Amino acid sequence: MDVQAHLRQCHQAVQRWEEVVTACRLQRCAAWEHFRFSQRLQARRRQGRRIRCVRNLQMLWQRLPGRRWWVYPRSSDWWDNFVMRIWGEEKWLENFRMSRSTFDWLVDVLRDVLQRQRTEMRAPVSVERRVAVALWWMASTMSYRTVAHQFGLARSTVAGIVVEVTRAITEALLDRVVYLRDPDKVSAG
Repeated sequence: MDVQAHLRQCHQAVQRWEEVVTACRLQRCAAWEHFRFSQRLQARRRQGRRIRCVRNLQMLWQRLPGRRWWVYPRSSDWWDNFVMRIWGEEKWLENFRMSRSTFDWLVDVLRDVLQRQRTEMRAPVSVERRVAVALWWMASTMSYRTVAHQFGLARSTVAGIVVEVTRAITEALLDRVVYLRDPDKVSAG
């Protein structure tokens, strides 16, 4: 074999080697490009899912009925129209265990403690109605549920009002109304 034939074989081997290396590089590049493409595709799919999810949530939000009330509407006609306008002294004494003038005095005494601030959501329960709820509950054997229906309030509101008014009466009137002539004699027994 002559030198030229040997050189040709070497040159062909090098070319084959370069082709193999180039093919490997291309395959590696193709694999890398495929990997990058699949990553970008997955990112787009995730973004598309997020966008669809947000759109679906927006559509659901738009379909939901809006909040109709901050407070469930209840009728307070019995208190506003019947008790405050029609009842006479005998009905006040029978049901509240006090006259209308005593009730008004009690409301005036407790007004500073029981007055609530008006908010954007709703008007507060008036001091007159608060005192009436507590007195009605104390003077009768009715449950919170019955008193709530009677005055057009929620049961939890009635329960809170009874506690607040009772506490206010105790703090504001205990020392003014209940007193002992001789505390030493009483404590001695």
